[in-house]
This record gives sequence, C-alpha cells and structure tokens, in this order.
Amino acid sequence: MAYQVLDLRPDPAMLNPQFDGYKLRLVDEQRGAVWSHPLANLSFVEPQQIASNALLAYEEVYSRIHYNHLFVGPRNNTFIYIDSERRVCLAEIQREDDAPRITNIFDIPTRPSTYALPGYYGAYAISETMILVFDGAASVYVLQRADTEGSDSVDEQWVASGMFEIGMGSVAAGPVADNERQTMYYILGAQLTKVEKNVVIQIQVCYRLNKETGDVSKDSAKPNQPHSSLVQQRLPPVFCIEALQVTIPQFSAELPGGVDYSAHGSGILGLNATTVHTLHSHAIPVYCEFISNNQYVLGVRGGIVLDDTELVDQASDKAIPPNMNSNPYYWTQTATDVTVCIELPVAVEANQIFCEQTRSSLSLQFTNSAECENYTYNGKQYCNYIVAGESVWTLENGRLLTLYLQKEHEGMRWTSVFADDDGVLETMDPNEFAAIRERLEKYTSSDLEVETPSAPLMQPYIDQDSGGDPEQLDAEDPVVFSVRSWSTGQADASSVAGAPDWLCPAFPQAPQHQPAHMQQPPPVCLKFDVDGVVFGFEASEGSLPMHANVSARHTGTFSALSYIQAGKREKRFAFIASDMTVCVLAETQRRVYIYHQVKHANASSAAQNLVDLGDSGGDAELVGMQLVGETLVVLRKHSLCFIDLSLC
Repeated sequence: MAYQVLDLRPDPAMLNPQFDGYKLRLVDEQRGAVWSHPLANLSFVEPQQIASNALLAYEEVYSRIHYNHLFVGPRNNTFIYIDSERRVCLAEIQREDDAPRITNIFDIPTRPSTYALPGYYGAYAISETMILVFDGAASVYVLQRADTEGSDSVDEQWVASGMFEIGMGSVAAGPVADNERQTMYYILGAQLTKVEKNVVIQIQVCYRLNKETGDVSKDSAKPNQPHSSLVQQRLPPVFCIEALQVTIPQFSAELPGGVDYSAHGSGILGLNATTVHTLHSHAIPVYCEFISNNQYVLGVRGGIVLDDTELVDQASDKAIPPNMNSNPYYWTQTATDVTVCIELPVAVEANQIFCEQTRSSLSLQFTNSAECENYTYNGKQYCNYIVAGESVWTLENGRLLTLYLQKEHEGMRWTSVFADDDGVLETMDPNEFAAIRERLEKYTSSDLEVETPSAPLMQPYIDQDSGGDPEQLDAEDPVVFSVRSWSTGQADASSVAGAPDWLCPAFPQAPQHQPAHMQQPPPVCLKFDVDGVVFGFEASEGSLPMHANVSARHTGTFSALSYIQAGKREKRFAFIASDMTVCVLAETQRRVYIYHQVKHANASSAAQNLVDLGDSGGDAELVGMQLVGETLVVLRKHSLCFIDLSLC
C-alpha cells in the first residue's frame, strides 16, 4: 500500500472570523443541574504515591499530574473508579435517584513488582462483558461478566478469568544494575477482536527505556561548564511503545468451585502476552486508537524515532530482510545526531555486549556469540567527532542494536559513519525522521544541561498530586499522527510538519456493538491560531477489512478555544464531546468550565458555564472526569459530582 499523508489542514469554511467570545450563562442549580454523592468512608479515592526521589522523566511527571482516575464503563450509563482499598467500583447513573448505584466488582490483588514503579490503577472496558484492570505495576486482569442474562441486573457479577504481565520483555537498554531498572508502565489503548478463530485482546503499552542523562567527558564539555572529569547532561528519554496480543479462552459459566478470584491472584488463569511489534519515541503518546484489528492511529509529540522493529523469533535462524543483508548496518542523520541500526544475525543478551564510545571511535564486542563476529569494531574511527557522554545504545528483541550518536559539530553533514568509507549509504527513509528533528535539537540545547557534577541522574519527581507548573512540562514539539499496521508497526500514513498542534482528546465512549473493521476512532481537537479545530479519522470502505486508506477530516471548530485554554494555568483536564456539542476544561481544584458550540456557523458568541464545586470540607481536588450520556461526572477524593449538561 502506498504511503499517504494525513492532511490536517483546517477547512477555511469551518472557521468563524466573526466570533467575539463566550458569554457566561448561569447554571440553574434549582432545577437539579448539579448534585453530588459522598463516597463511603473506606471507599475514597487516593492515587498511588511513589517515593519523592523517584527518577522520572518530565513526560512522566506531566502524565501523572493529568492522569484521569475516572474510567468509561462497559455500558452507556456507567463509569468506573478504583478506591484506596484497590476495589474496582462500577457505578451506574440513575437520574431518578441522585445516588448512583455502585457495585464492587473486583479487588485488585497485591502483587509487588521488583522492577516496576507503582503507577496509577486503570480500568478499560473493551466490551459490555469484559473489562481490563491494570494494577499500576505490571499485571493486567481480565474481568468477564458472569451474569450475562439481563445487562441491567442489580447484582451483576464479574470474575477475573485471566491475568497477564506487561514489562520489559526482550527490550533492554544496556547492562545496568537491577536497582536501576525500575520504570513505570502506561496502558495506551486496548480492544477485543478476533484473529482467525481466536478471540484476542490487542493492547498498547508504553514505558521508558533509558536514563535521562549521560556523562560528558571533560574534553567535550562546553567552556561555561565546571572543570571536572565528568559533567552530567540531560539526554532525551526514549520510550518504548509495545503492541501486545493476548489470546483469551472462551468464557465458561462453569468456573472452578471454591476459587477466590479476588485473593492475591490465586485461581486466576495466567495468560501469555505476545509482543507483536515495538516502536520508539521521545514522548508518551497522547492518542492511540484502533481503526480496525489491522490498523491504529498513533499521536506522539515529536513523532516516532524508529518503526522498523518487527519482532522475530529469537530462537530461530530467520534471515535478515534482503534489503539489509548487503550492509552490516543502516543509518540516518539529522543536524544534531546520527542513528545507526545493526541487525544482528542471532539474538543476544544485553550483558553480552561491550560497547565503548569515545569522542572519535567505537569499540563493539560480543561475548559468547561467534555469529556476531562480523559486527565487531575495535577502535573504529568515526567520520567526525561525537559527544560520547550524550551517545547511547539500545538493544531490542535481542536482534536490533541501535547507536544514537550526538554530533559534536552540529549542522555538519556526515558523508559516512566511519572515517574509512565502507560504502554504506544513508539508507533510512527520511520521512520517518523528519518529524523528530526539532525534538532532538531541543533536548541538546544548553538550557536543559545539568551543570553541576553532583546533580541527580534525573530530576526527582516533583509535586506528585497536582501542583508544579504545567507550562514547564509542556513540550513544544508538535504531535505527529500516523496510521500504523498492527502486525508490523510500519506507518501507512502520517501527518507532516506545519500541521495544527495538539490541544485535547475527546471523551472516551462505552464499547459499541460493531465489527472491529468498522470502528470510528474518537476525534481530536488541535490548535489552529486561536481556535480549536476538531479532526476525525475515517477509513475508506473499499479497502476494508484489510489495510484501509485512512484520511483526516476537519469536522468541527471550537472558536477561540486554543486562546482560552492557554490562559488556564491550573488546568488539569480538557476534553471535547465526540458529538462536538461541548468542550470541558477542569482545574486542579473546584472549578469546571463548559464551553458550548455556537448555535450557527457565523454566530458571534457562544455560551459558557462556570461550575464551582466547592471544597466540601477540604475535598476540593478534582482527580477524574467522564461524560456519561448527558451527565458530566467529576471525581474527587471523597465524593462524586454530577453536572447535567442538558440543564446548562
């Protein structure tokens, strides 16, 4: 299939130059537009804490601050939250009664991980009868509904029919000590589908591979830096985006008798998560949605670094692809760096690799692997000088060794990797790298350097709950959208430089009854000048269910939204409704702003609501938000608040 460009140019006919602003409209609380429900004393919501000196990248800090602790439910009138006692609570709105119906459907077992930091719990409804529950560390539980008769049963029962682990798997970032391997995992998206005759879960996860600093030798240190043998500088974080596939057994009502499905995982069937492909980026994706069981849309700030990472059987002797057999490596470059990829003939472990880089040379050796002898280098001279302390290597799937070389002389074009030209031309497709060049430049700028030898390897996690300056954490690189193959991770289409930047996602919706090849991913809201422009992703009917021709279409506009949200310094959540009727911004505490769509195309104003939820005895922090039908549900640590948008 030919490579396509996702056209994210706004339609001028859908922009409103006559718009003057939003007019405040009071919420009629007398008609019951806003109400709240206290959570039980032992059922309050308290996000998991991590050690104050935990080493997180800025992207991870930002992700934690804006994490939504309220999850979409399996049916249209439901939502899910997880309380401080690790109970998964399924709630259903009953408008005739202000109190929602809340059912505890699962207790997350305590399974401490030796290598994963405790992230936030998550619940992901992938069908009306199946929910994935993430324990924040490395375990994902598959909950299936046992009482499938009568979807509105008051005493609905859910059981954990399986559990699988996510984690580093076969990806390594060099031989580091065990106590340095701790990282944090994020679930980006999941769906339930069929592959041949099997029912499978397709799930995308993300985690950081590398540390965020390197040691720069005294010789390559900049003049204004302290004179020491080693100076620590900040490197761009590398995140692994991993596609996993889990085959699930057919659910049976005849569950093993006497099994406690909520006690420390006993009696829960272990499932195998198979890696389908992996990608690398310098940021946590902001958008990951499936179009079908063959394709998905990924939005990453700065784009994907590498996507030629299809998993091969490590135990097999599968040959390197024909286009790579003729050369020992392939490479590309930007103004600031050189990326060298070496496809090894057999799988190796990270501790079998000795890789030493100096300012001018590379030494690369493999122990106990005679098949890799042709890929060794002993003081091989580079074509030009590099900054050794900012140059790192990664090993993925045991077969793909990647060197990231930071140029000492930025802007100087390398004609080859090594001084004695071996004839290996720059072979990587530049289209795959054009979107990340500015990001790489950002992370090598002087304002991100740590200028004291005693500085920590990474900035300690700051303000785990809410504070900090979000603007400090906001990246300036645009979000690059790409349509990718589920089986290989290769891009079938991608947006280009100059496209509108990210503003906010749409509220997720409950699972729908539709085939996997007919899914309509939720729209996104992007910045265009002062406006928020909404784009939807559409697949052409003619090429379904195989790889579709996917296009992006401008479907709506929230006038002046980009300008407005830039002024919300305390903003924690921002979402649009999928039908584009409202956009909701929520601050860290108390206040929720609701911006309505204009009544007609050239209207000069639209309505705005400001809802102050108060502090209710100190319960002011907003930790989650979902749109359930026409009701906006806001989660606080000790209460649930409801806003009826039809009365706003």
